[in-house]
Amino acid sequence: MKIKFFLFIVLIINLSLISCGIEVEVEDVKGSRLEYLNSDSNKDSILVIDVRTYDQYKKGHIVHSINIPVHEIKYRLKEIEDWKNKPIYIYSETNDESFKAAQILVENRFTQIYNADGINQYNYSTINYTSVRGVVFEKMLKDPDVLILDCRNKSSYDVGHIEGALLFPMAEIESNLNKIPDKNKKLLLYCNLGTASSRTAQELSELGYSEIYNSIDGVSEYPFKLVK
Repeated sequence: MKIKFFLFIVLIINLSLISCGIEVEVEDVKGSRLEYLNSDSNKDSILVIDVRTYDQYKKGHIVHSINIPVHEIKYRLKEIEDWKNKPIYIYSETNDESFKAAQILVENRFTQIYNADGINQYNYSTINYTSVRGVVFEKMLKDPDVLILDCRNKSSYDVGHIEGALLFPMAEIESNLNKIPDKNKKLLLYCNLGTASSRTAQELSELGYSEIYNSIDGVSEYPFKLVK
């Protein structure tokens, strides 16, 4: 009965878009499939959105996933409008809950939506720092109380870095911890591709730092303003 109801909802969405010449089917995806696709090497080929509340997200979420709660998603579509024709994977506590977000995306002409098993349905490996897209990270840089960490090597940093950023190479975390003595300081991390900064964010999280924000879009992928 539950499966029939799900298929009926999908049919309604399809029919609602036929008049516009578009037919969209929201596809169910197993948690194991999402974890396989969401690798460091493939992360730029998909966008993963956790549509739970921020408090739920902070307790543990899938690596590289950004957080846009289902009740906010229709107001934050500009953050993801460049993914209208690219694969977006959404998840929540259960796939029934995330399907509400899928409906909103379909209604706004997003064309490749995949509804994944929820946190309560699959034993995902999770992390606790916050991942954000470059467009959000760029706005956060204006906060005078943040500490910006460049997780690349010195040669890359010298070529060009975000203004005010401290050099904080992923391979030299322990020797640079003196730069961030306050474990409650709001930290903004970036690198070239978002992967080195992701690993750095994880290590800092394990060391007890609580306010970590990693840009999943690095300086090679997003037009951040850089200085020498």
